[in-house]
Amino acid sequence: MFIKINNVEQEDELKVVYSQIKEQFGEVPLNFELIGSIDVNILKDFLSYSSKLSNYKNINNDYFVFLRLFIANQENFKYCITFNSKLLQSRGYKDITINSSKIDLLKLPLDERHKLLAKKSIKAIFDSENFNQIDFNELYKVGWTDKEIFYSIEHVGFMLRNGRILRAYSVKL
Repeated sequence: MFIKINNVEQEDELKVVYSQIKEQFGEVPLNFELIGSIDVNILKDFLSYSSKLSNYKNINNDYFVFLRLFIANQENFKYCITFNSKLLQSRGYKDITINSSKIDLLKLPLDERHKLLAKKSIKAIFDSENFNQIDFNELYKVGWTDKEIFYSIEHVGFMLRNGRILRAYSVKL
């Protein structure tokens, strides 16, 4: 699926990181393997970033997975659709819920606050010309902080960037 890169220089360090990933995910996902094969430090930073996202008390742990799935579907990032769908399945979500939420943010199986945050975060990146103070005020009104808003918007950009990088490294036959 992805171009194979051999990183002999960091092989021992990669084995350690991959074993930690296997403990968490049961396997080393192909996107992690690609990133690690280029530079183990990039993979470590990515894992640290992902861990940080799951530590926000006011943001549902599954929110960022659903957000990534929606973006992956919009941008046709096939690998990311599969990866995030499997992750949500492993967390107990039914296929009907996963499939409907990847098409429509209003179908997210989360509360209205999270749906609004997702909608506004998508708007901030995909329609930034029309994102303004009114959007921020709507988010503040339902209790989101600047930090939470920032990380949600930043994650939309992060997903868009990384999805395109993974697409570039996809093997085209």
